[in-house]
Amino acid sequence: MRFIPTSAAIVESLKKQAKKLQRNGGGKHADLLDRVAKGAGYQHWHHVSICLKQTETKSGVEALHLDCDIILRAAREGVEKVIVTNAGELPVPLVMFACQQDAWLLDPDESLVLCLMFQGEEQERHFEDSPRQIRIGWDGTYAFNGEAFVVATEHPTVGTRVILGYPLEELRRWIDKAQAYGKRFDTSIGQDDAIDLTPDLVARLIAEGWEVKSIEEGRRGGARFSPSRKSLVYPPQISDNDDGLEPAAPSVGM
Repeated sequence: MRFIPTSAAIVESLKKQAKKLQRNGGGKHADLLDRVAKGAGYQHWHHVSICLKQTETKSGVEALHLDCDIILRAAREGVEKVIVTNAGELPVPLVMFACQQDAWLLDPDESLVLCLMFQGEEQERHFEDSPRQIRIGWDGTYAFNGEAFVVATEHPTVGTRVILGYPLEELRRWIDKAQAYGKRFDTSIGQDDAIDLTPDLVARLIAEGWEVKSIEEGRRGGARFSPSRKSLVYPPQISDNDDGLEPAAPSVGM
């Protein structure tokens, strides 16, 4: 049996598919598990279990590469997918996603970005084990500007550009969930590093690709600019519609 990178999220998604089949048409649960496993490229359900166990025993760098392989497979197949990964030796969770035959790895705490695939072409990635943690060769930084995903990198193909069409609302939910508590507190409540939107700063942001409309709306709403997040941050507000719900667990496909 060939090894297929298999995360706990993939296993959970396959189990949900089997339960859905059982609700709709009946049948033995074990048979339905085999059925969904074969549909996902495995030989049978035991093959899924074996691959999960092998994936979980990989080292930090190996586990990170395996998560990248999962997201790259989705990108090649044109499937939108988000993975939140810790890879065992990472100080904070990372977020990776696939969309439009692109794939990216994000560090939510530092707003760092690594391009894994761009316009269907897989890109080089550099991960290195160190005594204390995994070192990642980031390409640059990212930011969300309205509906745009903005990257500023030294990557020879990607460079600095504004990309539309990504599922940013979903990504914002996962990035917020993945952020370390202290950083999330500082940026959303204390906003310790936020600076005023001065004319010089506005001009620089526009030159980097920000939309004038988004900046003006931010200024009217009392927003400031956070260099660490590469985004606008707003004064804390209390919403009457806040239901306190958190995003559900990651799924195989968004």
